[in-house]
Amino acid sequence: MKSESLFGFIAGATLGALAGILFAPDKGEETRRKFMEAASEGYDEAKEELGELAHDASVRYRYARIEAKKLKKTLQEQGGELKEEARKAILAQLERLEAALSKEEPGLEETDPAREA
Repeated sequence: MKSESLFGFIAGATLGALAGILFAPDKGEETRRKFMEAASEGYDEAKEELGELAHDASVRYRYARIEAKKLKKTLQEQGGELKEEARKAILAQLERLEAALSKEEPGLEETDPAREA
C-alpha cells in the first residue's frame, strides 16, 4: 500500500510538471530543456524508490528462507509428537518451499538479515 501511494504521488507530480512545461509559453528549445529536466528528475526518483523496494524485498526474502529452515529443523528434531503422516506432509511442504526459494535466488548466503540492514 505504501509503495502504491508513493508511486501515485511520483507519477502525479511528474505528470503535473510535464503538463506545466508543455502549456507554458516558452520557446521550443526552452520547453524541451525543461521537459528533459523533469523527465530526468522523475527517472531518478523512480530509480531510488525501486532500489529501496528491491532492498526491502531482498531482506524479507532472506528472512523467510531462514525462518523456513529453522521451522524445518525444529519439526525434524521435535516432530515425534506429531502424527507421522502430518509430520511428513509438513516437511514435504517445507522442502518444496525451500526449493522454490532457492530457484528464485541461487547462491544466496545464509545470513541473518537483521545484521545486513
